Amino acid sequence: MVRNILNELTASGVRHLIISALFFVVYALCGTAIMLTVLFLIDRHIQGESISFISAAWVLGGLLVLKTISNAIADMSKHFAGFDLVERIREKIILKLKMFSLGFYTNERLGEISTVIHKDVDNMEMVVGHLWTRMSADFIVALILGIGLFCVDWRMGLTMVAILPIALFSLYRGIRSGMKAQEESQNNLADMVSLFVEYVKGIPVLKVFGGKGMFRDRLDHSVGEFGESSKNTSRLAAVSVGRYTFLIELAFALMATIGLWWTQQGELSLFAYLMFIIVSKEFYKPFVNMENHWLNYIKVKDSYGRISHLLNAPVITNPEQPRTATRFNLSFDKVGFHYETESFEMKNLTFHVPEGTVTALVGSSGSGKTTITSLLLRFWEPQTGSIRIGGIDIREMDYDYLLGKISVVMQNVILFSDTIANNIKVGNQHATQEEIEEAARRAMIHDFIISLPEGYETKIGENGLGLSGGQKQRLSIARAFLKDAPIILLDEITSNVDPVNEYKIQQAMSALIRNRTVLVIAHHLQTIRNANQIIVMDKGQLVENGTHAELEAKGGVYCKLLSMQ
Repeated sequence: MVRNILNELTASGVRHLIISALFFVVYALCGTAIMLTVLFLIDRHIQGESISFISAAWVLGGLLVLKTISNAIADMSKHFAGFDLVERIREKIILKLKMFSLGFYTNERLGEISTVIHKDVDNMEMVVGHLWTRMSADFIVALILGIGLFCVDWRMGLTMVAILPIALFSLYRGIRSGMKAQEESQNNLADMVSLFVEYVKGIPVLKVFGGKGMFRDRLDHSVGEFGESSKNTSRLAAVSVGRYTFLIELAFALMATIGLWWTQQGELSLFAYLMFIIVSKEFYKPFVNMENHWLNYIKVKDSYGRISHLLNAPVITNPEQPRTATRFNLSFDKVGFHYETESFEMKNLTFHVPEGTVTALVGSSGSGKTTITSLLLRFWEPQTGSIRIGGIDIREMDYDYLLGKISVVMQNVILFSDTIANNIKVGNQHATQEEIEEAARRAMIHDFIISLPEGYETKIGENGLGLSGGQKQRLSIARAFLKDAPIILLDEITSNVDPVNEYKIQQAMSALIRNRTVLVIAHHLQTIRNANQIIVMDKGQLVENGTHAELEAKGGVYCKLLSMQ
């Protein structure tokens, strides 16, 4: 784990890490030097020797200034190193999230992902900024002081460290049991957070259907499990830390008692004895703080495990030599696919969408229409068969290139809490203001935007709060115009809008799909009469294929769906 975390740091982060540890060493040694200087002055005074108070003041003042400066530099550098690590990990996670298939987000809990990005990554800052710098500096200081004290009197040195191996072994056993308890507690925390996220999202449904009591029981159970596991973790930590602290205090007491006896017997000078009493406190410091290092280590190890799970999860792979398409016809060739937890299964799905034509997908709910578009976007991977654009398997294309050639306009428009201009620019991050406005005009939303007080800089709420359904749809169409992709995936978007917005949306869509390869999920069959091809799906199978007139003449499944509407 330590090596992997270090590899995440940039050269600047490693440099700040080293600087912080070194200056913490200087800080601690200055504190010890101040105490020894005072002790030396007292000893000289007791022996009747003259003391230069001016020289003493300069020495103590200089040490105090150096100590203060060292602490400031060390503290600043440790945070720089920690922030460097947090930035790198969060950046990797954000980039990785884009590369996961849709199946990853189905199997993984969004609450757990949120916990990893916020709580677990913040714990990484703690390990670099607090655990490594402080701990490494304390042990370096302990080594320097320990060598110095052994040089003063080796017998007292041995007495000072005699019980330390027993204390460290005791702590090790506590760490082993505490790690298991902490892992259970963190898993229960992730369960609880996921339930809270689910609860907040489902509050409208729970209110309408009176399901608050049912969900509350689940929440109470989850909160209770987290509370019990947290108590167990704290209980184990308290017992282990208490035992370890007692052994460390016993080590100091043993050294102080034996040293006092030797001093009374004349075998140890009072100055040497007082030196051990004062300096040994700094020597024991890293061992006393081992309990905090241990608790931090348990948190960090568990957090790093979840971060690693997220970063090492399988992603959509890019080919070593990606290919590009010059034509944009679509082909599904004997595609087979099934979800892991559902009975839905698609077998040997084969159809062709010529370039520049409109193909409509129709069928009852659950027939596989949305699955087809998800497979084309590589949100899921087919188990058998292939999907081709311009004769090239989409798995042979760079994933960003593939997505760059497809625009998506769906019923459930996702808008961000940002300006209208930035929401349209999702289609093209490098677009100019003129290009954004032109896309809005073609989507027939420009007049509405400029009527707002701040125009294109008007901020909208999350998911387009404050906009009507038709306005959201036209913003999504503006995105598609701005992206100008040759392939369009279209979910019929006029089913839940008023007649005025429906007319404007249809006008905009007519311009958008012109000379493009279009795959449209149709809900109202009257709207796709002029489609070049209609594919009828039923339970994952292609059951009919043809134009509206051809399918109407067959009198099959399409006719039944048409008559039902």
